[in-house]
Amino acid sequence: MTAATPGRVRLVRGDARRLDGIADRTVALVVTSPPYPMIPMWDELFRRMGANDYRSMLTVLREAWAAAHRVLVDGGLLAVVIGDAVRRSDRGFRLWPNHAATLLDAEAVGFRPLPYLLWQKPTNRPNAFLGSGFLPPNAYVTLDCEFVLLFRKGELRRFPPHDPRRAASRLTRAERDRWFSQVWSDLRGARQTTAGRRTGAFPPALADRLVRMFSVEGDTVLDPFAGTGTTVWAAATAGRDAIGVEWDPVAFDQLTAAARRRGLSAP
Repeated sequence: MTAATPGRVRLVRGDARRLDGIADRTVALVVTSPPYPMIPMWDELFRRMGANDYRSMLTVLREAWAAAHRVLVDGGLLAVVIGDAVRRSDRGFRLWPNHAATLLDAEAVGFRPLPYLLWQKPTNRPNAFLGSGFLPPNAYVTLDCEFVLLFRKGELRRFPPHDPRRAASRLTRAERDRWFSQVWSDLRGARQTTAGRRTGAFPPALADRLVRMFSVEGDTVLDPFAGTGTTVWAAATAGRDAIGVEWDPVAFDQLTAAARRRGLSAP
């Protein structure tokens, strides 16, 4: 299969809760990994967005899912890479079920939930459990999976017979068989620091899979929490036009600098 012609890249300093400047029904696929509620590294960002507790953090994300629903075409898809959190509250140590809350909130704004993927991230610390695993019953199960939640806007997306863009985007049998299995255990997590700043980056191979599974060449792919640009670069490389929206000014400057280094147009 010949390599796709790289797509165009548009970077926007903006708010995922509004997606100003992105027209209704112009995006085929949203792939994103938002800040995870109740993970300490994201506390300050949520506070700057007016969220100081779990409920208000989820409200920030729910507003982002509503904006994504607005810009998606009929039949367009939303893929959310998110993990749960464990943290002590005034009622003791507990799980904060981010994936379950996202499933409910995305459905509430109009999305149709689809079967999701479990990303089982390999780790260099296989025995990093919480508490003593030898003396029952007070140890805790480790969180070594993240969720790739999948949603559709409305009914199936329709294409003309023998659509050339769809044919050019065809997967191999090996890709189809592996990628559409529910548990992914072959993708190692990305390094979580960039120039001294913590990031929520996921590996480029994960973004590439999602882009190629759920869009066709020439589509527009959006990441409303663009961060380090993993989704943007994967989409452009795969022949899709890409839009990256980033709210944090420092992260946005790093994103635009990365686009220039890659030789990608970034108006």
